[in-house]
Amino acid sequence: VAGGGCARGGHDRGELPGLRRGARIELSFVVQSWMKPHLEGLVKHPLYATWAMVYHMETVSRALLASSLEPHEEAVGGAVLAKHLAPAGVRSRVRVSATLVRVRGNRVWTRLEVFCKNRKIGEGSHLQIVMPRERFARLLRAARAGGRHGHG
Repeated sequence: VAGGGCARGGHDRGELPGLRRGARIELSFVVQSWMKPHLEGLVKHPLYATWAMVYHMETVSRALLASSLEPHEEAVGGAVLAKHLAPAGVRSRVRVSATLVRVRGNRVWTRLEVFCKNRKIGEGSHLQIVMPRERFARLLRAARAGGRHGHG
């Protein structure tokens, strides 16, 4: 399949096995001190870091997709767009949601929203690329060997 994807087809199906456009999942957690910005010691605010928000965005997006992957498939992150709109302090309860917005061939897009209480503190999107596990294994071997990395 073009782009090295799975045999999911190249058309915009809008769904995966068990998932339809609009499917949504939410992750809730309490901000821990390890989630603060560190930035090589330059910043130590007692707040939820942007890098931690991106981590949770990818996690919830993957959780949405996980049950729809076939046994021979794996998915990797292809892109993340994240806007950190407002702060959340350590010990705050945060909710991150992913909503399936598009499936085109082996590419899966989710819309992401992050809330602290009823205040939106982040938003964005995530692209995951579904591929055969054997292709993923080749990418891992190349990365470990210091070779070519990415979608090659």
